[in-house]
Amino acid sequence: MQHVLCCPIRRELSGPLARADLMSEFPAHIEIEPRVHLVRGLNRGRFPEANTLLIDDEILTLVDAGSDLGQVTRAMKDLGHKLDELDRIVLTHFHIDHKGHAEQLRQISDCEVMCHPLAVKGTSTFQGWAEECGINDHPSYDEWIPLLLEWMPLLSSDYEITGHYQNMKPISCGEVELIPLHLPGHTKDHTCFGINGLEILLLVDIDISRFGAFYGNVVGDIRDFKDCLNHVIDLCPKIGISSHLPNPVSDGLQELLVEFLGVFDKREAEILKRISEGHNTVKKLAAMPTIYPRIPFDPYYFFEECMLEQHIEILLEDGSIYVEGDHLEIARG
Repeated sequence: MQHVLCCPIRRELSGPLARADLMSEFPAHIEIEPRVHLVRGLNRGRFPEANTLLIDDEILTLVDAGSDLGQVTRAMKDLGHKLDELDRIVLTHFHIDHKGHAEQLRQISDCEVMCHPLAVKGTSTFQGWAEECGINDHPSYDEWIPLLLEWMPLLSSDYEITGHYQNMKPISCGEVELIPLHLPGHTKDHTCFGINGLEILLLVDIDISRFGAFYGNVVGDIRDFKDCLNHVIDLCPKIGISSHLPNPVSDGLQELLVEFLGVFDKREAEILKRISEGHNTVKKLAAMPTIYPRIPFDPYYFFEECMLEQHIEILLEDGSIYVEGDHLEIARG
């Protein structure tokens, strides 16, 4: 189904959720629904932080564990809990900004830790994470390890997974029910969650951010990502909770999802333009860069190249470009 963008305007929740922000710019947590609290990652949830959901119910549950541990501690304290009372962590996918403090919290509370079956390898060890990303085969990998671990020290942790969830099989927390919705593309294991149905969705890394979609790993897939986005749009959720925005979104959510989907075509148009200007290899396109607005440090070149390679594959398949010797050319006619 083709979706047409009506109005690319970002709106966030009005009413009680918006008024909560008046107490301070971004308090550690806000209530979205009874017993459902958004625990905000630091720096407005920007990578390498991410938001977390706290379900204050019969089974005290965190969905993801990427928020700063102080934010989680504060939210639980405000709701009358200690960290060691946590019963369950549900992980949406293997990326470090989502598994985050899960192992620390498991050791503190002896809680169960659940993930999608496809997430186990990438979640459990650093080597598994590197292989699922594809970064372990990069020529600069050995140079990048110290940099990656300095930037994201939790990557060095091993994580114990105690159980798995299944697509569309509800996870009961008591009064609140979480509905896993396996939506690959960002990664092969990427799973969103409905809250008491599918009208309120934790969109995870269908994050409706201005940057657009990220699929810079070998287990990411543009076609899957677009198919899943179309599926979410067709569900017409009333509230979308991004892992990387400080507030849930209600008004204009459909338009934002369609705008997010449109980023793929914009990127391909930019790639074609730059190939026509002589930036006609993946290395040259990455050096610009073409997808990222800038490269903050060298490992980002891997993520940039990985996304570019997926676009190039699609453009080759649809006949928009072809390979001439060691470079790419625009197909004419």
